[in-house]
Amino acid sequence: MTKKFTTLLLAAALGAHFLAAQSTISNQLWNNPTFVNEFLGSYGFLAGAEPPISDEEKESLRNLIDLIKASPNAAIQALEPQITDSSSAAFDFILANLYFQSGNLPKAERFYGTAVVKFPDFRRAYKNLGLVQVQQGNFEKAIKTISRAMELGEVDGRSYGLLGYGYLTQEQYYPAEAAYRQAILMQPDVTDWKVGLARTLLETQRYPDAIALFDTLLLESPDNADYWMLQGNAYLGKGDSMAAAKNLEVVRRMGAADLSTLTLLGDIYMNNNNADLALGAYLAATEIAGADDSKPLLRAASLFTRSGNYEQAKAIIPRIREQIELAEDEALELLTLEAKIARAEGDDEAAVDLLTKIVERDSLNGEALIELADFYADQGDMAKAITRYEQAEKIEAYEREALVAHAQARVRDGQYKEALPLLRRALQLRSDNNLEDYAQRVERAARAQG
Repeated sequence: MTKKFTTLLLAAALGAHFLAAQSTISNQLWNNPTFVNEFLGSYGFLAGAEPPISDEEKESLRNLIDLIKASPNAAIQALEPQITDSSSAAFDFILANLYFQSGNLPKAERFYGTAVVKFPDFRRAYKNLGLVQVQQGNFEKAIKTISRAMELGEVDGRSYGLLGYGYLTQEQYYPAEAAYRQAILMQPDVTDWKVGLARTLLETQRYPDAIALFDTLLLESPDNADYWMLQGNAYLGKGDSMAAAKNLEVVRRMGAADLSTLTLLGDIYMNNNNADLALGAYLAATEIAGADDSKPLLRAASLFTRSGNYEQAKAIIPRIREQIELAEDEALELLTLEAKIARAEGDDEAAVDLLTKIVERDSLNGEALIELADFYADQGDMAKAITRYEQAEKIEAYEREALVAHAQARVRDGQYKEALPLLRRALQLRSDNNLEDYAQRVERAARAQG
């Protein structure tokens, strides 16, 4: 699983958290007699933490409470004109809350901002401002804002959790872990913080700890496909690919596996030399593939072919054709794979027919030209082989590959001297130790040949 994918999962989880936060403001804040009384001054304000309100402003707010309950939008229209540079920061705070619950985050951020400018120690305004900044994706600002709220004494599990999320998005994993752990201590029932901590453990490559934490999360929510996926990612990081495959199989049985999950599962099985299980995963991927999903499936067909699993390759190639409308180059790629399979299975007639069709349709298909040249060379028809090799050598993307294949064919035919310039040109394009050694052996054979 990709970093982007896990980040999106966390964003989705936190989306629910933000909705809950807005619901709390809407359903509890203005219907809570204790809050209303405290805000209006019946019980006084937290010294140094809440802005003062004049008697006239208290009366104005008292008249506004019923309107806030009945129609937040009407309350916004009534309250905003009353806000001036000299009015209490409490007015800005209430208006920001109303904008927040109505979903107008830019306006909410603006008025939380003016509230803390008017009253720099307004810790609840800092906390809510930080929440808005997180929801808008401005994590760098949110970290500073929430930290300021906590410095002023607004310390709770939510603050620590949001601070952890902010640090996580900025890839500051040590403070993210510390914040998440504190959030879990204060709010042990909030799953978001546990997921965030697990994500931090994944990012810092502490895979056994992440696996253990996901075990706990899965005990609480065994039907959560995201947890199975993320734990599978941890198993992959740990190097236990078959344990990861078990997790992905669970996701598959739940009907929650997407194309990337199924192709990853197939890749794992291929890496563990189980082509039949890989075929099942790849075929399942073809069933849900869209118009833009050809690349991973073509790669699967190529993997089967290159590894000699021809029956599996022959099973998936027609399914790819059935499910996806292929571009011309992709269709030719499948034909090339079929030609390679035909050659490997000794069906020379089918191989030549396929390769010829490919070259007729695309004269610059270097892979098909090399394959066709190899076929002619194996048949002992070096004249035809050389013609095809030389065609491929003129194609920049295939020049080196064609030169090496051409040289090898010459060597098999005992033409060591003719092979040498081909190998030297290939080494000029890109050198490697194996090819250097091969060229030296050919050079010795050429000298011995006289």
